[in-house]
Amino acid sequence: MIIYNKTWLTNLDIQDQIRPSLAAGELTKEEFKNIEKAYPVGFYSPNIFVRSGLFLLTCVIALFGGCLLTYLAWDLVTAHSGAWVLFLGLISYIALEVIVKTKHHFRSGTDDALIWISGGLFCVAFTWLTFTMDWDFRTTMNTTISMVAFTFILSLFLAIRFADSLMSLFCFLTALLLAVLLAIDHLSFGKEILPFLVMLLSALVYYFSWSKSSHLKFIHYQHCLRFLQTGSLLTLYLAGNYYVVQELGNELYGYTTIGPYKVPYPIFFWPWTIMVPFIYTGLGLYKKNVILLRTGLILIAIAAVTFKNYYHVLPIESTLVLIGLITLGGSYWAIRYLKTPKKGFTSEELSEDTIPGGINVESLIIATTQLDTPSGTENRFGGGDFGGGGSSSNF
Repeated sequence: MIIYNKTWLTNLDIQDQIRPSLAAGELTKEEFKNIEKAYPVGFYSPNIFVRSGLFLLTCVIALFGGCLLTYLAWDLVTAHSGAWVLFLGLISYIALEVIVKTKHHFRSGTDDALIWISGGLFCVAFTWLTFTMDWDFRTTMNTTISMVAFTFILSLFLAIRFADSLMSLFCFLTALLLAVLLAIDHLSFGKEILPFLVMLLSALVYYFSWSKSSHLKFIHYQHCLRFLQTGSLLTLYLAGNYYVVQELGNELYGYTTIGPYKVPYPIFFWPWTIMVPFIYTGLGLYKKNVILLRTGLILIAIAAVTFKNYYHVLPIESTLVLIGLITLGGSYWAIRYLKTPKKGFTSEELSEDTIPGGINVESLIIATTQLDTPSGTENRFGGGDFGGGGSSSNF
């Protein structure tokens, strides 16, 4: 299903895992070149600056190209309908397939742009056709659900086909939105269970992405799985954040005669708001999971701001400055304390012992350093002359 050359993707993972060893001086340039020869990669993947430039350039070309085609076909009936937008989306997607297959672009900026351009055009075309062809969706909610469902299916296809991290995250958020709309429309108690529904789905997605991150079947989707882990952890927390729940209640129920919407079960949502970030951080330290640790540290600041929004202990500026000082001070102390590894923790960035797929890094380096070793040597023991009890000086 994935469009990219799987052998090159595996070789790219190998090179990415070896590169930190080169930067740390544990590997010579000659050894690294031998690894590149043994595991070649034919993708065009420029640096972040060139990638950003190509992304913008592709967007500009697609914009002006679409406008030019629309101007030339303005007299056609289809130029004023969703079918024309669909046609432009097909052109963009075909260009994406051709560029990836023939020019071997991989996260070059051009393919990134065409993924979002073609996907956006398809969604606009579907929305346009939905409203202009008078399809029987009965209610506005059903029409919205159909559009969100189409967006989810399309983003899922693009994420699987092109292993795009942002598209994977977008697909996850679209799935959450679809579940929320279905619950509101088909369940009489749908609005009341929305926070718990989002929590449940987020927890399931996190477990799936975490458990599959070490499977060989998902070796080419490691970046996507990391994005899903981060996104699901954030939505899992935000679904139970007191401020988010209250604002969501105001949007769904509006202001009543007695004031704004009051959050039910505050005995659950307040502990969730305050304790979950610390649980993330603690689990990150215990499991040595960087995603959990970093997400927890970010959410600690969000929890502090949420608490400050309801209980005015200090001015907001002082609160943020205090949080920043505590975070910076704690980080500086941890870096100095863990400069010498203690109990399995260190502030140094470590390279992994194995590459996804079970390849041992050390064995790989040893094997590739032998690539240029001569296959054999001359026999130096020929020509000896035996005479009597010994041999000549030519032995």
